Amino acid sequence: MGRSVLYAFCTALLASTWLSISCVAQQQPGSARKAIGDYDFSQHGLQAVQLRYPNLTGSGLTVSIKEQPFDTTDIDFRGRVVASPVFSQPFTDHANIMTTLLGGAGNTAATSRGVAWGVRLASSSFSTLGPDTLPDLQRLRISVQNHSYGVGIERFYGPEARAYDVQTMLEPSLLHVFSSGNSGLEVPAAGPPIGSFATLTGEFKQAKNALVVGGVNNQTVLEARSSRGPTADGRIKPELVAYGNNGTSESAALVSGTAALLQQSYRNRHGSLPASAWVKACLIASAQDTGLPGPDHETGFGSLNALEAVTIAGKGQYQTGMLTNAAPQTFTLTIPPNTARFSVALAWIDPPAVSGATKQLREDLDLWLESIKTGEIIRPWTLSSALQADSLRLPARRGIDRANNVEQVSVSNPTPGTYRVWVQGTYLDTPQAYAVAYNVAEAMTWLNPTAGALLRAGEAQPVRWQWLGAADAVGTLAMQFVGDQNWQPIAQNVRLADQLAVWNTPDQNRAVRLRLSASVGTYVSDTCTLTRPTGLRVLLNCGEADGVVRAAVAWNPQPAVKAYQLYRLGRTYLEPLRQVSDTVAFLSPADGVYVAVAPLQNGRPGLPGFLIDYRKQGVGCYVANWLARLPVADTAQLDLTLSTAWNLTAITLERGTQTTFEPIQTIRPTSHQLTYSFSDRPTVLGPVRYRLRLNTSTGETILTGEETVYLVGPGQQLVFPNPVPAGEFVSVLITDSEVVGSWVTADGRRGTSMLLSGAIKQMPTAGLPPGLHLLQLTTPNGQVRVLKVLVR
Repeated sequence: MGRSVLYAFCTALLASTWLSISCVAQQQPGSARKAIGDYDFSQHGLQAVQLRYPNLTGSGLTVSIKEQPFDTTDIDFRGRVVASPVFSQPFTDHANIMTTLLGGAGNTAATSRGVAWGVRLASSSFSTLGPDTLPDLQRLRISVQNHSYGVGIERFYGPEARAYDVQTMLEPSLLHVFSSGNSGLEVPAAGPPIGSFATLTGEFKQAKNALVVGGVNNQTVLEARSSRGPTADGRIKPELVAYGNNGTSESAALVSGTAALLQQSYRNRHGSLPASAWVKACLIASAQDTGLPGPDHETGFGSLNALEAVTIAGKGQYQTGMLTNAAPQTFTLTIPPNTARFSVALAWIDPPAVSGATKQLREDLDLWLESIKTGEIIRPWTLSSALQADSLRLPARRGIDRANNVEQVSVSNPTPGTYRVWVQGTYLDTPQAYAVAYNVAEAMTWLNPTAGALLRAGEAQPVRWQWLGAADAVGTLAMQFVGDQNWQPIAQNVRLADQLAVWNTPDQNRAVRLRLSASVGTYVSDTCTLTRPTGLRVLLNCGEADGVVRAAVAWNPQPAVKAYQLYRLGRTYLEPLRQVSDTVAFLSPADGVYVAVAPLQNGRPGLPGFLIDYRKQGVGCYVANWLARLPVADTAQLDLTLSTAWNLTAITLERGTQTTFEPIQTIRPTSHQLTYSFSDRPTVLGPVRYRLRLNTSTGETILTGEETVYLVGPGQQLVFPNPVPAGEFVSVLITDSEVVGSWVTADGRRGTSMLLSGAIKQMPTAGLPPGLHLLQLTTPNGQVRVLKVLVR
């Protein structure tokens, strides 16, 4: 059904309802949401996942970024880009950032590594807001598609939402992840007065089988602009929130990457991809509750917790099955002592509803938890869908859910023991597949640092943990160097519920651990490493001769570091090249042009600095800088800065003649001096060319480029060309930085004066008749000089 037809249909059917349907005659173009570039992957446990599950990278999976193309030449996507016709269009920075957050390799720097840095990367266009064709998606083996874009606020389940639900029914392993939008502060003119609620940017985001993600800041507080639910029929959207300080685009990308990790974990265990409902169940069961207990229409079921989600998958804390109306299915589990929160989530792929229907749920399943010891029944959380702002803000309550195809039961500080999980098909037209996942969480979990973490020395670093204990708990954060006995305080009166502290780390390359001490307990982190990233500078870039690259890089030594790890860029990722004990590395053709280096600490590499292409750092063969100090002067003064003096035996200044260059001065460079100055005062006036000849101990000769100095004597000036063709500029050489020039005729008439500046000053001759003219120059100190100029 086209949008123009849909408009009439919506108006006729729902004109009297609250929905304020944004039906339009023509499709709205998608628009990218602004992204930010500075990310803290310790949030949501993303860094902890990479450290604890190093083989979980999304390898073997393909993720699609549906918007505009990303840059296929970006070295962080190297070797993993899936060919697509959309790459014929210009790439956008927004698409590049989304792709980096989701699946960047970390080649440029450690901070450019994304969540699922092993996935293949495909691109699609959001010029069509409906789903890509299923044959195209299947041909590319895409299992997650990220949608970080939106249109205006649309409050209805329309043909695009239905199309996405149809596609998921046909390809159950395909998960679509949408950003909720950045319209949380907008209030549509039509519709009920419900404030910032129901502000999802696009009807396609109301699809039941898609996952919608809102945005929080780096303290897990909802961003004011993050679009909220509910959907037109009261369903919970967004289901999750994640970091997106400047928009929800980034939030969706982080969740898409986490979804790929979950798919890989399931495939490793079962040999096939899971249904998208299983991925949603893991994400919702692991989500960290925000605000009041249970879900809400602003943050869904809570904030992304990638570490807990991946742990659920890795430990097999889930069940899948097929239901009919005949009988419920159950399984038992044990909740251990000291559990701070237990949660279980149910999800299923629901058949598409009719576009514009007031109720979208077709197959209704129910979830509940039963204590085997007491017989207590614990129902899932439900929310009010009454379309008044005060009702939508009410906290969740336990009940029977008749709207959502995801449900969650969670219990804080549950009684230890055996429990039975019930799943029942209440209203089913056909047998229905489902997925259940559950999570058992302790009060305190360190997120940063965890074992193997590398923290930048001498900089402010975030310290993160998950806290599910008493909201008023306060403690002291302290650090201990490995090998020391004493704990050094970092911060006092730390609210554990803040789950974040900022630590100005010592400027030392050392192993360290942290301790958070409170009346409710003492929690010691794993050991991490403080490290200084090592920046490279190019010493030599002499090109290639006889198959040998004459290039070298160097770096500053780091205290207590005796060796360094050199890296090169391989076909896809950084590869260890060799270890060196010096702070200089000479490169061979096999090393490639991209290099990085990291300090070795306790036999393990620290953080590498930025990867550089040594050809593009502004350093040539020995010469970092070779310039004339002044282009116009009475004495030529030229400055040289060497990148290194290694292997150099002589540097000779040469002056150009009409046919060649002649040596005029030779110096012997030393290893302790890299800057040199040369001066020359020839008898000739006008332009004089200079160059340097560098000789090495191995018999090589390196010539610099030429520098030209326009020489004029003190109080002298030079004009050229002379004669000058009528209408063209005449150039003036004079040592003053600026002068006032004016033309004077033979009979003394003065033309218009103009300020002349620059190294070579230019005076127009436009309007001057052929013949002899006088050019009067007045210097800043009032001196007047007159030059004869012949105009032809």
